[in-house]
Amino acid sequence: MKIESKENQIKESYQQSVDKYAAEVTALKRKNNGFITSELLSFGAMATCLVCYFALDGNATPWLGAAILSLVAYFLVRHFDDKNKQEIEHKTALMQVCQDEVKAMEGDFSSYESGDTYQNPHHAYAFDLDIFGKDSLYQRICHTITTGGSDALANNLSRETPLSIEEIESRKELQQDLAESQHEWRLEFFALGELNRLALSQSLSTASSSTSSWGKINSSAVVKAMEKVSQMVLPAWFGSWMALAIGWLLIIGICSSVLLAILGVVSVDVPLWWVMVQFMIVFSVCKSALDKIDSNGGKLRHQLMAYSQVLRLISQRTFHSALGQQMQNQLAEALPSFSQLEKILNGYDRRGNFLGLFFTDSFLLSDFFLVRRFLKWKNNYMAQMEEWVDVVSEMDAMVSMADERYNHPEATDAKLVEADAKDGQSASSSSESMATSPKVVFEAKNLYHPFLGAKAVKNDFCIDDGNYYIVTGANMAGKSTFLRSLGVNYILAMAGMPVFADSLRLSRFRLFSSMRTSDDLTHGISYFNAELLRLEQLMRFCKGGSQDGQASLASQDEPASQGDSLRTLIILDEILKGTNSVDKLNGSRLFLESIAQLPVSGVVATHDLELSKMEQTHDLSSLKDDSLHGRFHNYCFEIDLGLDVTYTYKIQRGVAKNQNATFLLKKLIEQNLHIDKVE
Repeated sequence: MKIESKENQIKESYQQSVDKYAAEVTALKRKNNGFITSELLSFGAMATCLVCYFALDGNATPWLGAAILSLVAYFLVRHFDDKNKQEIEHKTALMQVCQDEVKAMEGDFSSYESGDTYQNPHHAYAFDLDIFGKDSLYQRICHTITTGGSDALANNLSRETPLSIEEIESRKELQQDLAESQHEWRLEFFALGELNRLALSQSLSTASSSTSSWGKINSSAVVKAMEKVSQMVLPAWFGSWMALAIGWLLIIGICSSVLLAILGVVSVDVPLWWVMVQFMIVFSVCKSALDKIDSNGGKLRHQLMAYSQVLRLISQRTFHSALGQQMQNQLAEALPSFSQLEKILNGYDRRGNFLGLFFTDSFLLSDFFLVRRFLKWKNNYMAQMEEWVDVVSEMDAMVSMADERYNHPEATDAKLVEADAKDGQSASSSSESMATSPKVVFEAKNLYHPFLGAKAVKNDFCIDDGNYYIVTGANMAGKSTFLRSLGVNYILAMAGMPVFADSLRLSRFRLFSSMRTSDDLTHGISYFNAELLRLEQLMRFCKGGSQDGQASLASQDEPASQGDSLRTLIILDEILKGTNSVDKLNGSRLFLESIAQLPVSGVVATHDLELSKMEQTHDLSSLKDDSLHGRFHNYCFEIDLGLDVTYTYKIQRGVAKNQNATFLLKKLIEQNLHIDKVE
């Protein structure tokens, strides 16, 4: 009840924030109306004063002064009006963030990215366990504001080979840091994403890309643009000290000629021709280089500005976790780098005013210094750009995970252990790596699926290394949900996130599931053939390889030896569904007896009660290998059959006695026959 009360408090705090920001936006909009009125009045006053200045005879100087003051007032009002509009956008973004949080706590996750692009039916477990897709685990967690953050989150939820305990613990510490302190900072972080989404939606040229990427800051586009920039070849003389010296001499020279012309020392034609010739030379020499800069980086100006804002926010936060401090230090030079690039691109923007360009190029050599500043930036920062984007992406993912932690106080942190295969003894995370593969440890108390929330029925369950648990039960009794509860909570724990159990003690292992096999008529693959292919993939995986020799999203940069040193837990929901019952039983027994020869543990749900006989310890004649003795255990989800079916959703030892298919079908037939008679 205390947990539920805390959840309600969190939801209520979000709703209060929505109301607060809505009131502030309303007040700011009223101010905006006042600014518009003031702009019109000040502009009208300026125009009136100018008319009086030119129309009146005699001393009209006061009218000119009044016109100048009115113009100053106009620009001041415009300045404050722009600031007010920015504040309206900022508060609106914060309000939207809090509204989305309220909707999510009510079970509506439509505001968040579903992760459909990461769906892969061949992944070791993601497809079966609803990691990606509509109403998936990913969609519940994903509040990322960059496409790189989305990728990083997907990687954290789909690692076929888990990180080391030290790495998991460091991520857990960072998530706790982000969740437990400076709550407003997290909202501001998400608001940057909303502001970026708004800016993209207002741009017709990016409307299509905004839809495909949920209006997020496009990390990959920025990286690709930077790669093109790094390959740009610009004349080296732009960056030389001699060119700088000549440039300053030209600036001093032209300014001096103008001064001398005013004093009557030289003819007016001298500075006039000098200005024209100097503009043409500077413009023509620099145009090609500036066009290259704009074609590669200029189109991403908004994205780069958004990155600057994200970096500024990260730099302002006080991190208590070691990983947070490390990431902040890695980004120490990133903010000045992006800020400088932003100024360079803004400088290119100002070139659109030809009159202004004529004077700045003629007198200040603005294009020359713009190219020179870009060369300096490229030489100083280009090599680190990709690293910075990757760090921001990982931080983005961590903020989303931290928000999930904050919103679910009912969840608890798992205890990670290293279990030596030799003696089964457990050690803390500080222990040295074992030379042999660690044992599978999974000990849960009151475990449940996070999607079910308060209505979930909690179960205790332990998995011993090398053992197999055959789970029987009627249809809809809770077998598949239970299997997914095991898998999803394991994934959360390996990502450093809290799990949905009173306690969960587990080791690092690899996970493979087969629960949702489907045929593929396009490629001529029947249902049964698809099952065989999945089981073949499972066996390859258990031996240390990945599907078709391809790594998962997250394991591409992980050494194969790390995966080979870990044991595997398999989660299966019916084996060989696409064949007759006798063939299915024989095939299932053969498969389990074979896979048990590998360093694999398993949980298998089945309707085939005959398979449960593999547990029998008094009769080893059915087992091909005496080493399998005592390694198979029967569990079930029992139901009560009376006038109706009663589901307990509680797992217990033994084999299910009651089935509901015939019972429910009989009721259905009776109801339909009754209806027919009435009609």
